[in-house]
Amino acid sequence: MVLRLWGRAFDGFERAVAAHAATWAGGTVEATWLGLPELEEAVLGGEGPDADLLVVPADWVPALAASSRIRPLTSHLADAAPEGWPAAWSASFHDGVTWAGEVYGLPFHDGPQLLFTRPSLLARHRVGSPATWSELLDTAERLHGVDGRAGTVLAGAPDGHNNVYDLVLHLWRHGGDLLDDAGRVALDSEPMRATLSFLRSVATSLVPADAHDLDSLGSGAAFADDRVGVSVNWAGFAALAAAGPVSGDFACGVVPTHDDGTPTTTVNAFWVSCVTATCADPASAWDYLRHAASAEMDLATTRAGASGTRRSTWRDPGVLADHPEYAVFEAAHAHSRPLPRVPELPRLVGILSELVDAVVWRGAPADAALLEAQRAADACAGVAR
Repeated sequence: MVLRLWGRAFDGFERAVAAHAATWAGGTVEATWLGLPELEEAVLGGEGPDADLLVVPADWVPALAASSRIRPLTSHLADAAPEGWPAAWSASFHDGVTWAGEVYGLPFHDGPQLLFTRPSLLARHRVGSPATWSELLDTAERLHGVDGRAGTVLAGAPDGHNNVYDLVLHLWRHGGDLLDDAGRVALDSEPMRATLSFLRSVATSLVPADAHDLDSLGSGAAFADDRVGVSVNWAGFAALAAAGPVSGDFACGVVPTHDDGTPTTTVNAFWVSCVTATCADPASAWDYLRHAASAEMDLATTRAGASGTRRSTWRDPGVLADHPEYAVFEAAHAHSRPLPRVPELPRLVGILSELVDAVVWRGAPADAALLEAQRAADACAGVAR
């Protein structure tokens, strides 16, 4: 049996799939790796992917399921679930693989949002590791401009990745959400205005001069290259820090709390493996996914340079020796959630990306930008107001 798999070009993903395929007894896997925009167009545009398996962001699951491009896996889970399902995974993953009551994928790659600090730098300036958002801003202000270093970093590139995830993180922190009580996209709100104002303030006072040009990887590299003092970013960037100038002098912890000590709800953005609706042998495809999701293969995913999703991987002594940030993954996931599970989410992300670029980075008036964003969101959802 030959299964065709499509996914995002990334060394860690490619090595992980190669490791899974090499130990799968059911056949072979032929992988095609694409850039993220190309992958999105290939699987969500046109007639859909000419593949049996997909490795895609969990954010795309509702759109893929609603357009009947991927198969529900609930019956396979009932008949032959991966070992330990579902307790072997954090409960925070379950919403991300589910739509309309059906499971459509298995977690493949993870890396929660964490706090990145420099212990020696904090000690030199006699400040502790920030526990709240107010403390983080105060620390960033004290470090900004010292030795040419920025206080913190935001990714500014309008690519629908970190710029949107930062927006949603702080929207939730300000008490808002992307959907109203009726489940409709509602962008023009006071919490959204407060969020845009907060991000604009940070972007104009505490980040590197080239921050508007930084994508997700660039923001992680800025910390790893000792260009910023403290940041909140994806756990996967700890590997960059470990290989950069700050190696041996950085620490990862859970994201700062609200000022009253209430945990911050973070964005759980992860990657899933799915079976396409056009797969000619879904039983073999499921057998491969089940194999790839085993404890042994999840550990192989991490060793390949991606991030495993099982609790057993996060607790593995060998993993912790090389990647101590995994010690806080469980706590980080305890207060995380995916983006809204709506089919129009991929298009909504593009609208939010433009909103952030306009208001936060180009200084456009929030009122006009929010009105335009709301109109675009209504149009993609088919809502008349």
